[in-house]
Amino acid sequence: MNILMLNHNVKERSTYFRAMGLARQIVRKGNHVTIMTISPHQRFRGTYSRVDGVDVIETPDLFTGPLRTGWDLWDTVWRMIKGHRLPHVNIVHAFDNRPAVILPSLYISRLHGARLCSDWADWWGRGGVIEAKRPKLVKILFGGVETFFEEHFRTYASAVTVTSKALRSRAIDLGIQPDRIFYIPSGADTERIRPMAREDARSTLNLPQHVPIIEYMGFVQYGIDLAIRAFKVVHDELPDARFLLVGPVGKRVEHIVNELDLRENVIFTGIQPSSAMAHWLAAADVLLLPYQDTIYNRGRGPIKLGDYLASGRPVVTNPVGDLGELFAREKIGFLAGESPSEFAHKILILLRDKELAQVMGRNARTVAETSENWERYGSRLLGLYQSLIP
Repeated sequence: MNILMLNHNVKERSTYFRAMGLARQIVRKGNHVTIMTISPHQRFRGTYSRVDGVDVIETPDLFTGPLRTGWDLWDTVWRMIKGHRLPHVNIVHAFDNRPAVILPSLYISRLHGARLCSDWADWWGRGGVIEAKRPKLVKILFGGVETFFEEHFRTYASAVTVTSKALRSRAIDLGIQPDRIFYIPSGADTERIRPMAREDARSTLNLPQHVPIIEYMGFVQYGIDLAIRAFKVVHDELPDARFLLVGPVGKRVEHIVNELDLRENVIFTGIQPSSAMAHWLAAADVLLLPYQDTIYNRGRGPIKLGDYLASGRPVVTNPVGDLGELFAREKIGFLAGESPSEFAHKILILLRDKELAQVMGRNARTVAETSENWERYGSRLLGLYQSLIP
């Protein structure tokens, strides 16, 4: 089979990792996959590469920053033109429904007579991310547009893949038949991220050896306020503890850190390449995944969970959505309340009980290798593709 996946993110950001994680597995089973994703820098020309057997086309985009996420008309048209030059495509899979994804997906699928699939990985509109995480002007100008693109075109697809049960229910509410909706969460990359000795990782990264380190990793930093405020409670108990933030540092994060007088105890790494994630994760004692009870959290499936599990470190999170069900079922970390003190209490247990932390870390790696790995979910997706082709 020849499969085309279109993504609305810049390469190596967010849902790109979901598409690539699934694509690698499908290629390994003898198929050809091309991913169109947005170039980090190109404005007028595309670039081409091959990553683990997957052809990656980085498409040009005239916008910058948060708008470089699938809204550009030029990017949309460029992808349509490129669709004419592709070998015959059997499946077109749209990873979310921003204009630069869904409009070329509809066009290319009709051009090639291919089956269209729609992937739903986040709850964007209708009370989701745009309501809770975007400035007021953005909500006013783009709220209705975001919801329209998120919902309207789902019914055009032969199949809809979702990362959460909440999104499955939302798809049914849109009138999509349940037998056309397939639950395919994001998996763990157990090859790229392997457990390693904490001491070795810290030595490589020039981090202090004999202090507790708790870590938050992420490009889109949901729940970062809770993570930092919980660290303040931990720091009051363990003054030598460090908070490791692997990802961009925005003004809001700096404000909270300064407000809580934590500047000397927080380590900002900035954006790091995905190839370095194994070391950064291994350097931590405890990994944080704040996941408060919001519509957008109930709807999404955090891709970094797979990285956390693969690293073999215990995780502290909240009992929300599919994530809460996984942690209630598996002994891979703690579910905590949503106040900083409740979250910090679970962190402190793991920092003080090293044997328990090691057991939970080993369990996390086992879960990554078995029920939550990309191979399993890639096989499930390939089975779906095969069922769609006569």
